[in-house]
Amino acid sequence: MPSPSPKRPMAKVQRVALISRQVTERLGLAGAELLLSQASRMSEGQLLPDGHYFGSTMLTIDLEQLATAGLLSDTCDVSTALKVARLMAVSDALRERVRTVASQEAFRLAEQEIAPTAVEIRVRAEGTLVFIDIDLEGSATNGAIETVG
Repeated sequence: MPSPSPKRPMAKVQRVALISRQVTERLGLAGAELLLSQASRMSEGQLLPDGHYFGSTMLTIDLEQLATAGLLSDTCDVSTALKVARLMAVSDALRERVRTVASQEAFRLAEQEIAPTAVEIRVRAEGTLVFIDIDLEGSATNGAIETVG
């Protein structure tokens, strides 16, 4: 059985870096606004007789179509869509903007202001499409009890 190779002594540090570098990626605000402004929307919701509202909105963003239209400088492939979905899911600013979109849709469907009590947001990618699903529960702010569908 051969003997293990001798261990080399630890290297002595000659120089130390003063600046530590870290690369982070985040969704740019201008890019996020562009994506949301170009998203197709599909919403459904109902205001119940007791004034409670339940609704959902799905935003669909076609990255490939936006790139083909010359609106994006990034390569918009499957990996980009996955990265965009991941970054959207953790962006507080984007989540707040998406809540606003869902509230606007609730207002449109209920034909009155809805005060959100619960909002759930899910972001996923399939191919070069990014989907944002928003479920919103709330109450009519003016106390109306008309059902709107």
